[in-house]
Amino acid sequence: MNNKRAFFALFVISFLTLFAEMVFIRYIPSNIYLISYYKNALLIAIFLGLGTGFMLSKTKRNYIELIPVATLVLICLIFYFNHYLKIDIDYTTKDESIWPEFWANPRSQSVPLPLFLLFAYIVMTFYFIPFGQETVRAMQPFKPIAAYSINIAGSLTGVILFALVGWLWTFPAVWFALLLIPLLWWIYRSSTKLMKVISSAAIILTIMLLVSFHSSHNTIELWSPYSKIKVYSFSEKTDMGFISTTNGNPQVGSLNFDIKNMPWIEESIATYEIPYTFLKPSSVLILGAGAGNEAVVALRNGVREVTAVEIDPVFAMLGREISPHRPFNDPRVEVYVDDARAFLHKTKKRYDLIVFGFLDSQYLLSHKSNIRTENFVYTIESFRRAKELLTEHGILQLNYNAPKSEVRARFYLMLKDVFQEAPVALVPSKPITGNITFLAGPGLKKDIPEFHGFQKVYYKGEGIEYPTDDWPFLYIAKKGIPREYWSMIVAIPILSFLFVKGIARSNAGFSLKYFMLGFGFMLLQTKSITTYALFFGSTVTVISVTIVAILLAILIANLLVYKFDIQGTRSSYLLLFVTLAILYSLPLEAFLGLSWATKVIIAIVLISAPIFFAAIIFGTYFARSKQIDIDLGSNILGAVLGGVGEYASMSLGFSALYLISLLAYLIAYFADSTNRDR
Repeated sequence: MNNKRAFFALFVISFLTLFAEMVFIRYIPSNIYLISYYKNALLIAIFLGLGTGFMLSKTKRNYIELIPVATLVLICLIFYFNHYLKIDIDYTTKDESIWPEFWANPRSQSVPLPLFLLFAYIVMTFYFIPFGQETVRAMQPFKPIAAYSINIAGSLTGVILFALVGWLWTFPAVWFALLLIPLLWWIYRSSTKLMKVISSAAIILTIMLLVSFHSSHNTIELWSPYSKIKVYSFSEKTDMGFISTTNGNPQVGSLNFDIKNMPWIEESIATYEIPYTFLKPSSVLILGAGAGNEAVVALRNGVREVTAVEIDPVFAMLGREISPHRPFNDPRVEVYVDDARAFLHKTKKRYDLIVFGFLDSQYLLSHKSNIRTENFVYTIESFRRAKELLTEHGILQLNYNAPKSEVRARFYLMLKDVFQEAPVALVPSKPITGNITFLAGPGLKKDIPEFHGFQKVYYKGEGIEYPTDDWPFLYIAKKGIPREYWSMIVAIPILSFLFVKGIARSNAGFSLKYFMLGFGFMLLQTKSITTYALFFGSTVTVISVTIVAILLAILIANLLVYKFDIQGTRSSYLLLFVTLAILYSLPLEAFLGLSWATKVIIAIVLISAPIFFAAIIFGTYFARSKQIDIDLGSNILGAVLGGVGEYASMSLGFSALYLISLLAYLIAYFADSTNRDR
C-alpha cells in the first residue's frame, strides 16, 4: 500500500509540474503580447526554478502549499499587465518586430522591456521551486531509475492532457482547475488547517477571476490550440464583418465585400483582386486562408476549385459560421486545417494561382522553441516548391503586411531568385494598413497595367540573406543574434549562477557531467521539434506527438537500462556521436518530397536516434546516482543554458545545434571518470 501511495504521489507531482509548465507558457504570452517574442525565456525560468527546487529538496519548509495563493497573485498581475501596462521597446534595434508601435490601453503605465522581462523571469523561477522540491522528495522511496521513469510517465500524462484540452478549445479556467484541484489534494496531505482553508479559497477565487477576465459582451473570445482569438464586430450588425486579434496581435478578420466607404476595407479588397485583372484561373490554392477573404474573391471571380489551407481550426470555423459571406460553406471550396508548408509537399495538384495570405500569426511552434508556425512558409525552399505547383501559365501572389522595408526587400529578392525575373511589387498609393502584394510566375504578363490606387515599387539589396529551412528567420536582417535578445542571453546565465552559488553555500554540490547532459539534451529536443515540424507541419498535433515521442523514447531507454542492467556508456556515446554527425551532414530538403510513411520511418530511425541514445546515457548514469537531488538539479540547470544556447541558431542555423550538442556530450563524457574503464 505504501508503495502504491508513493508511486501515486510521484506520478501526481510529475504530472502537475509538466501541466503547470505548459499552462503558464501558453497563458502568459496569450495575454502579454510581447512575451511571445521571448517565449522560451519562460521555459528557461521554469527550468531554473525546478533545478533550484531539486537542490533544495532537503530543506524542511513546505513551499508547495503557497502555490494556490501565488497562482491567484500571478493571475491578478497578468490581468494588470494586460490592461494597464505599456512595455517600451527601442524599435530601432528590434529586429523581430515588424510594427512601429505596441498597442496598449491609453491609461497604460510605461515600463522598459528588459526590466519587465527580468521581473517575469524571477517570478516564474520562484513559482516553480516548490514543484522541483516536491518532485525530488517524492522520488526518495524509489531507486533512481524507477523514480525517473515514474516522473517521465507523469510528465507524459501532463503533455497528453494539455494537448487534449487545447484540441477541445477549452478556456483557461479549465486549465487552472485541472492544475489546482489535484494540487489541493497534495496540500491536504501535510498542511495545517489554516493553510487548507486559505488554499481552497485561493483556488476558488482564481477560477472565478479567470471566468470573469475572459468573458465579454462586446467580443467573442475563443481559445484555439494555438492562441487566444478575439473577434470584434464592426457594428451590432454581425453581417458587416469583423476584425480579430490573436494574442493581442491585430489580424485581418473577415470583410463584408459589399460595404462601401470604408477605406481600409476597400484597400484590402483591391489587393485581393489584383491577380484576377489579367488572369482567369480555374484552380486557386490559398495558404493561410484565415476566415476566407481570399476565398470570397476567388469565388466572385468564377473560380471553380478553391483549396483553402488554414492552420487554426478556429479561423476555419469563423469562415463557415460567422463570416458575412460564409465562403467555406461553398461546395467549390475545399478547406484543409493544416500547415501551409506541409500542404505544399503533400499535394500533387497544380494550380493556376497560388496565394500566400497574411500569415504573420505570431504563434510559436513550441514552448521549447522560438520558431513561429509560419517561419518555414517564408523560406527560399518553400517558394521553390510553390513554383513547382504552378501551371505553365500560373501566378503566385504573396500578400503581406510589412511596414519594414527590409522585410519587403527580402520577399522581392527571394521571388526574383526563384522565378529568375523580378516580381511585380505593388503598394497602395495612399497606404492605410501597410499592405504590400507581390506577383510572380510564368503567367505574369511582361507589361503589367497600372492599377488604380496602387504604385509599383522596386527593391535592391546587397548582402541580404534569404531565410532557408535551416535558418528560417524572416525578420532578422542578417545572420546573427538580434540586439534585443542579448540582455536576456547575458542575464540568464548570471541569474542561474547566482542561484547555484546560493545553493552551494548550503553544501548542496554540483555535477558538471549532469549539467552538460542537460545542456546537450535541451538542444537535441529543440532541433528535433523543428525538424519534425519541417517534415510533417507546424501543427499542434505534430508538435504534441513529437514531445510525446521524446518522453516515450526516454521511458523505453530507462526500461532497457533496467532490464539489461546497462553499466557502460561508451558504446552509447559512440552511437550518439555518429548519428549527430550523419544528421548534420544530411540535407533535409532531400526528404521533404518523400511519402508520409517514408518520412515517418526516417524520423523514427534517424532523427529520433540521438534522443534515444542520449536517454540511454542519462539513464545509465542516473541508475547509479547517489545524490539524485544534485544530479537532477544540475541537469535541469544545464537545460537552462541549453535554452539560451538555442539563440545560436539565429547566427549559425539550426543544424549547428547538432554540433553544439555533440560538444556538450563530449564534455560530459570526459567529465565522467568511469569512462576510462568502460
